[in-house]
Amino acid sequence: MNELQTKPETLEEQLKRRSDLVKADCQVIIQNDDDYNAAAKKAEQVKSLEKAIKDYWKPLTQMSYQNWQMLLAKEKTMLGSVQEGLQDLGGSMVAYRSERERLERERQEAEYKKQKEEADLVAFELAEEGVPQEAIDKVREMQSETAFQAKPTQELRSRHSFKPEYVITIKKKDGREAWSEVDKEFLMPSTKAHKDAILANARDKAKKTGGEPMAGFDVVVTEKATIRGAK
Repeated sequence: MNELQTKPETLEEQLKRRSDLVKADCQVIIQNDDDYNAAAKKAEQVKSLEKAIKDYWKPLTQMSYQNWQMLLAKEKTMLGSVQEGLQDLGGSMVAYRSERERLERERQEAEYKKQKEEADLVAFELAEEGVPQEAIDKVREMQSETAFQAKPTQELRSRHSFKPEYVITIKKKDGREAWSEVDKEFLMPSTKAHKDAILANARDKAKKTGGEPMAGFDVVVTEKATIRGAK
C-alpha cells in the first residue's frame, strides 16, 4: 500500500498561510502591562513577517518593474519620431490656416475699401450733377453705417479638427511669479490630489512647529506606533 506523500509547502504558500491568520491574531484587548508586553512581542513577530513577505517579493517586483521600464523606453523611442512628425505636421497646418485667414481678411478689407471709395465717387458725381445734398448724404451714410466685418474663411476639408489652445502662465513681478495676485478661486482645491497636497504641506509645517495652530486648519496631535521587528 503506497503511503500518500504530502507535498512540501513552498515559501510563498507558507507566507500566504501566515498572512491569512495574522489579521485575526492581532485583535487583542490590552488591560494591563502584561497584555501590553504580549502585544508588543506579537507586534515584533508580525513586523518580522512583514519583512519576510517584502523580501520574498522584492526581487520579483524589481524584475517586473525593470522589464516594464525597458518596454516603456522602447515604446517611447519608437513613438518619439512619430509624435514629433505629427507635431510638425500640425504646426504647419495651423500656420497655413492662420496665413490663409490673414490673406482672406486683407482681401475683404481691400474690397470694402474699394466699395467705400466707389461710394465716395458716386456721391461726388451726384453732387456735380446737382443732386440734392440730402440724397448725397444718404449715399454716404449707407456706406459709413456698414462697418467692416470680415466674413468667415471657407473651411478646409479634412478629417482633422482645430480648436483654440490656451497657454496660461503666472504673471511675473520683479522677475518672480506673482502668486499673491492670483484670484483666490484658482487656489481653492478642485481635485482630491490638490486637496491632499495642501494637507501634506500643512502636515509638514505642523511637524516642524510641533503642532502649533495654523489659520484654517484643525491641528490634532496624536501618536502613531512605529513597529520594529524582532532582533
